[in-house]
Formats: sequence, structure tokens, C-alpha cells
Amino acid sequence: MSETSSNLHAQGPIGPSVPPITPSKPEKSAVSVHDDASVHADDDYPDGGRKAWLVVLGTFMYSCAVMGWAMSWGVFQDYYHRHVFPEIDVSLLTLVGGSLNFAQTATSYLAGGLGERYGYKRMIGISSILSFLCIFATSWCTTFGLIFFFQGFLQGIVQGLQLPLIMALPSQWFLRRRGLATGIACSGAGIGGAVISLVMRQLLTSVGYQHALLIYSFVNGATYLVAWFLIDTRRPAAKRRWMPRKINGNFYSITLAMFFSNWGYLTPYFFITTFTKAAVPSLDENSLLPAVPLIVMSTCNGVGRIFSGFVADALGPINSLFISFFLGGLSQILLWTFSRTYAVTLVFSVVYGLIGGWYVSLIPVVCAELFGVEGLGTITGWMVLVTAPGQFAGGSVGGAILSAAGNDWRALSFYAGALMILGALFVLYARFKTDRHLITAV
Repeated sequence: MSETSSNLHAQGPIGPSVPPITPSKPEKSAVSVHDDASVHADDDYPDGGRKAWLVVLGTFMYSCAVMGWAMSWGVFQDYYHRHVFPEIDVSLLTLVGGSLNFAQTATSYLAGGLGERYGYKRMIGISSILSFLCIFATSWCTTFGLIFFFQGFLQGIVQGLQLPLIMALPSQWFLRRRGLATGIACSGAGIGGAVISLVMRQLLTSVGYQHALLIYSFVNGATYLVAWFLIDTRRPAAKRRWMPRKINGNFYSITLAMFFSNWGYLTPYFFITTFTKAAVPSLDENSLLPAVPLIVMSTCNGVGRIFSGFVADALGPINSLFISFFLGGLSQILLWTFSRTYAVTLVFSVVYGLIGGWYVSLIPVVCAELFGVEGLGTITGWMVLVTAPGQFAGGSVGGAILSAAGNDWRALSFYAGALMILGALFVLYARFKTDRHLITAV
């Protein structure tokens, strides 16, 4: 065969041969937890192991001390109203708990950004020291103004410095079981709230509020110290964005859901003890029985957040967020509204506690699903921030509605339940924008 014919044979009948074209890989949008794993392929999530679970334990302890403290305000509110400040209207007393929650959430956005830039553990340590000092100072307060400032507003600010960081930290260690890990960490809010409510009620009635707060401040400080040595980070501190790279409809959808739902979320926790006494006047006010529904609700809140982790990993975090808001609001309207006995009140406490509080543990998981883990502390802080108005004024508005309705508790339950359901409806945009299929995990 000649050289010419050999070249023609090599080139083929239609000209020079062309290397095979490899199909290009589609661009990654980095909008889901699964995409996040692809984008950060070099970041091998442990998804378990001794160190990862010790981090979860540490964040659980912080959750007990920080979010659990806020959940226990109803016990203090009832004690102050009956024994310390009987002349002050309950709607003003509610502002103390409201200011605590408002300051916690309002500080969270800034705290998330500072944690990303200067280190999670450093910011959590600073917050822990200041929180201990704040509770210690509250034990010396004798006027309503000082109680409002130290136990409410200032305590909320210093605890808010760590709130989004302890919520987001498990996401650095887990991917496939991110929902479960975050649910366990945030379950401390309910479990801690129940334990603190139970212990503080006994201390308040036996030694008074000043000695009770003094004792608790050192217990709280010891909890912070142990938890601080348990936690660790995997991502170095660095200057990160204050917002997601792309602000879109999903961002506004979750933001509005968080904003509206929180006007009704804390209402049962603030009022369930007072409601129990009004619905069942035969109960001894000085016994533990009036506080049992709050304790049960807080305990179930913790259990529910652990359960929400399994649900989020199975059904998807966005679906789970909708379920929590919708069923939480529905339980207020259908159960709390028609509760007239102690038994039904307990049933409502169980149902609402198990379902209504999922959103706290789902915030970082939903944000990681939609926006990725880069700057997750800051984005989580933003979502916590937008709950601040409802956390601050939701209980007071509820108290005003109750008073205007002539202490008709149905007005309060409809108000709180309707706003949670409204929050659920806003979730639907992000849900179907992410995946239009009705039955799918997202």
C-alpha cells in the first residue's frame, strides 16, 4: 500500500479523523445539600465518629443553656406576676421574655458573620462568659426595670452572639445525616427548657428568685465550660459573604416564612401555665401541676427536634419545615382552642411540643440545602434575625388580644395558629421552585 493510500486510510473517507468529543458536565448550581457535596468534593464530611458526635453533644449542651433558658421564661413570668410584681400587667411581663428572644435573634445575623470571620469557638467562648455574668447580675436585681434589662434584653444580646453558630456547627461535620445531627443539637432547647423550668420552679418557691438565679448562674457557667471543650470546627475562619451569592425567590420565601410564623410560635410557651390555671381553677397554684403542661411541651419540643432530623433526612428539610409550621398552627386552632380540661391541655402540649418547634433545627439544614454551606453561619443568622419581631412582640400582641377579647382564650389560639399556618404557606414557593413534583424528598 502506498504512503498516500495509507494516509487516506488513516484519515477515513471524509477527511482527517477528529478526536471523540466528551460530553461536557453540566454546571453545578450548588443549591442543594447533594450539590454541596460535589462542590466541596475535597471536604470529606466525617458523618459520624467520636469527634463529630462530641461536637453534637457540645452544641446540645449549649442549646440547653441558651435556647432552653429562653423557653423557660413562662415559669419566671408566672412567679413574678404572683409574688414579685403583682401590680404589673402580664403583657408587660411578657415583654421581658419577648426582649430576651428579640435580642437573641436580632444579634444572630451579626454574630454569624463575626463567627465566620473570627472563628466559631472564639465567639462562642466570649458569649459564654458574658452570659454567665449576666445571669449572675440578674440575681442582684430588685426592680422590674433591672429584671427587664439583665434577664431580658442584655441576656438576649450576649446569648445571641453564639446562637447561629451552635445551630450551624453540626453541618460542618455531617452531610447525609445532617438533619439528624442538627436535630439532636437543637433538641437541647426543649429538653433544657423542661429541665430548667422544673428545677427553677422548685428553687423559686423554696429560696426566692434571687437565690435561685444565683445558684443557676454557676450551674450555667459549668455547662458552658464543659461544652466549650467538646466543640470544634472544621472550616477555618475567613472573610465570607454576608448574603448568599444569589438572592432569589427561595431566599424571600424562607425569610417570609420565618418572619410570620414566629408571631405565633412562642405564644403557647408564654401562656400555657396561665391558661392551665384559668381552664382548671381547682388546681393548687403552689403545686407543680399548673407548670406540668409547659414542662411536657418543652420536653416534647426536644424529642420532636430529634425526630425532625429523621424526617428531614427522609422527606427533605423543606418538606419538613412546611409540615412543622402547618401542623403546629393547626394544633393550636383545633386542640388549644377547645381545651377545657387538664387532660386535653396535656394532649395539646404533647402534640404542639412534638411538631411545632422543628423549624429551629431545620433552619441551618434548609439553608444548606438551598444555598450551600459557605457562610452558613451568616445565612442562618439572617434567618434567625427575621424572627426577631415576632419573638419580641408576638407574646405581647397575644396578651393584648386576650385582654381585648375579655380573656377569651379562643382569640389567642386562633391568632397564634393562623400566623404559623401563614408561615407554612410561604414555604411552598421554595418547595415547588426547588422541585415541582408533588411527592419527592426536598
